[in-house]
Amino acid sequence: MLKAISSMALVVGSMVLSGCNGAMVGNVIVLGVTFGIFFGTLRLGRSTEATRSEAPTSSTAGRS
Repeated sequence: MLKAISSMALVVGSMVLSGCNGAMVGNVIVLGVTFGIFFGTLRLGRSTEATRSEAPTSSTAGRS
């Protein structure tokens, strides 16, 4: 618990000493949104096992 408090104080202290609190917070927010979009797009193509078993095995079966 004490280690977490001291590390948090170190992060907050470095942000205060940097002099650009708004820019740091803004960059962290943009980075969070970027990661959210990235992992959201990775989840788009996923399907559960139940829907995979119901899907046709090959889409080229009707082609000759």
